[in-house]
Amino acid sequence: MTLFVPLEESSPPPSIPAFTVRSETPTLHLRKAIKAILKAKRLVVVCGAGISVSAGIPDFRSESGLFQTLKRDNPKEALTSGRDLFDASVFNNEHTTSMFCQMIAQLSELSQAASPTPFHQALRSLDERGRLLRVYTQNIDAIELKTGLSFGVPEFDKRRARPRSKPKSIGPPIADQPATPNNAPCPSDSAPGSRYTSPVVEVPRCIPLHGTLQTLHCQTCMHTFPLENHVSSLTSGTPPYCPECTQMEETRQLVGKRARGVGKLRPSVVLYNELHKDGEGVGEVVRRDLVGGSKGKGWSGADALLVVGTSLRVPGTKRMVREFSKAVRARGGPSSTVSASTGLATPLPSPGKGSATSAEDFPIKSIYLNFDFPAPTREWEGVFDAWLQGDAQSFGEILMEEITKEAAGKEAALERKRKREQDTAPLEGAEETGLPKKKTKTEKLDSGKPVSKQSTKASGMPSVRPRNPKIKRREDMDITSASTPMDSSKLIIRIPPRPRVIPEVCITRGLRAIQHPYTPTATHHNRPMTPLSHSDATDDSDLSEVEPSHDLEVADELPIGHGIRTAQYGLLATG
Repeated sequence: MTLFVPLEESSPPPSIPAFTVRSETPTLHLRKAIKAILKAKRLVVVCGAGISVSAGIPDFRSESGLFQTLKRDNPKEALTSGRDLFDASVFNNEHTTSMFCQMIAQLSELSQAASPTPFHQALRSLDERGRLLRVYTQNIDAIELKTGLSFGVPEFDKRRARPRSKPKSIGPPIADQPATPNNAPCPSDSAPGSRYTSPVVEVPRCIPLHGTLQTLHCQTCMHTFPLENHVSSLTSGTPPYCPECTQMEETRQLVGKRARGVGKLRPSVVLYNELHKDGEGVGEVVRRDLVGGSKGKGWSGADALLVVGTSLRVPGTKRMVREFSKAVRARGGPSSTVSASTGLATPLPSPGKGSATSAEDFPIKSIYLNFDFPAPTREWEGVFDAWLQGDAQSFGEILMEEITKEAAGKEAALERKRKREQDTAPLEGAEETGLPKKKTKTEKLDSGKPVSKQSTKASGMPSVRPRNPKIKRREDMDITSASTPMDSSKLIIRIPPRPRVIPEVCITRGLRAIQHPYTPTATHHNRPMTPLSHSDATDDSDLSEVEPSHDLEVADELPIGHGIRTAQYGLLATG
């Protein structure tokens, strides 16, 4: 399913393919598409001539495009289309070659005078935010270079990788060789059997798919030269001679070698029915952006696609767009089949027009922005999630507004964070200024106060249970209060510790003394006790002598007097 979202509701609705669904809320889906672009981490943009028309650069296939104007301006040449001047056969005769050179000179002047459009500025803003992975442009005007984007095709090593074979060892076995220190220099990449990779090639942000008007190159020695140095020769319709070949030819004549000939310079643009001279470099960049840096894993590959301002008629570009759409829609999708060789996944067929899947919940990862849908339409079913029908510059302005709002929101968030840090700064210096400082969890533990289990778990510290103080024994407690005034006339009772003793009762009148082993504490008596002599002590057999009889009567209560000296129960008796 492809969602059809018109940028302007007043524009007449075009003929839309059968597999597209018209949006009932265009504004909502437009915001969703912009949000998908702003939230993308590795956005790939494939753009065509539609993004440069407002800068004064004509497109190719429209009614006022370059193909039609060239045919009208050269009626005597019997051109079936202006495309004939962009075919490789243009160099077969001098007349078409002269026409081609004059046309390139005019396009070069237009490109030099052109200024970046709002969409070009939006690309630069996305690059500054770190959201842009790559821009593949079919344009030859190189306006992207004026916005500050890096431009060109990197030069990769064209040599095939050597097999990882073990080098012939001429020294002792590996186990007997001394260990290499950590600070030892790495061997050179050119050393045989070396496993160190080559330095990483920096890939420009913008890759020209069809060449550029910035340079000319020799068809003989393939050296490149700036086009601006040979504009006058191109304007006259004469291709300039190669300076490198000319210098080499003069040198060969001086040393007496035979002449090889001097090549001619041609614009470094890719024509129909010819190969791209930097095709291997472009293909390597596309491959890396598809599968990412690690083979078999798409962690660093593209995660969003935006195709804008192109009718998708060039076969190479059509294939590249299909591959990127398949990659971004499968990467992170809910259901897909992962390929073990490439790491990419083939998405399941998109739901049809009558499917129960809601357009609100359908993710947008592949977006096509243009006035007309590419033809034939059946080739693009299931490739794009949304078709934004409208002008690229209008979309660029809306995108710039959203980028500005997001930047303002981030700036406000940073300002609030800065204020919070300034408010908490005085608390950090409270210890130096003498202000009360909030205790940390460690200080609470050091102070002896109990800390809850949740706080100790959160802090990662072992839980420490505070030790309860020993409960005083009842015997050690004083029943008198320190705040209560004491009266000396009252009896004060103190309960000493309980020793394991047997109380002693001494009866000195009328009965024989009976003594059990006990040693009273001297501090509990007002006068010292007289110990019993050995003759007064009896053993267990003497107990029979104190048995009651008719000759002895024992009163129920003994009178307290000089006869009973004391009753040793640990109490001090006064009488």
